[in-house]
Amino acid sequence: MTAVVVALGLAVLLLAVLVAGLLRSHAEILKALHELGAGLELDKSRAEPVPVTVEGVTAPRRTGALNVPDSVSGETLDGEVLALSLLGQDTMIAFLSSGCTTCQEFWKAFRQDPPLPPGARLVVVTRGPDDESPSALAQRRPAEVPLLMSEETWEAFGVPGSPYFVYVDGSGELVGEGSGASWQQVLDLMAQSRADALARRRGNGGVREARDDAALRDAGIVPDHPSLWESA
Repeated sequence: MTAVVVALGLAVLLLAVLVAGLLRSHAEILKALHELGAGLELDKSRAEPVPVTVEGVTAPRRTGALNVPDSVSGETLDGEVLALSLLGQDTMIAFLSSGCTTCQEFWKAFRQDPPLPPGARLVVVTRGPDDESPSALAQRRPAEVPLLMSEETWEAFGVPGSPYFVYVDGSGELVGEGSGASWQQVLDLMAQSRADALARRRGNGGVREARDDAALRDAGIVPDHPSLWESA
């Protein structure tokens, strides 16, 4: 009888050790996933799950306005210095790296005549020659897409990491920015950003028109005022 009690005690002790080990392992896994930003977090203000950063994909910036430069410049793989104006044509800038794992999907897509928003062009910008492998870039670069090595451009746009994309319209305004795991995801992101920017512009136009009408009324100028019908 004593032997049975001792055996049961040892079994219970062993099970307790195993359970404690499993709980500790589970806690460490959850902590590691939380640090990587995987899974979902609960936005308590809305009481519903919201997506967080996917591992390997850089999250878009959430705050601050960016002063977009009029042009981007950098060194080509041929050793030349090239400057490209950002005015007059919509430009999608892809910030990639030769050693970035997630970037490989985009290098491959760009070598296959990638689709772009109507009227837009694509420019690839990597970090400077000191931080990149020119030989690796030579193997990856698309034949029909300009590629610049420019640390200054990364700093000018405050790029948080690669891959990252910014969309600048022909007026020099930053319309959209962000990242994704595929080229189609990036195109969808930029299409939404362009639509939002157009909606904002239309809304701002209505606000300006209402403000101008109010100023004219305050000055005593109504639709049938003689000054509005005077010939030049």
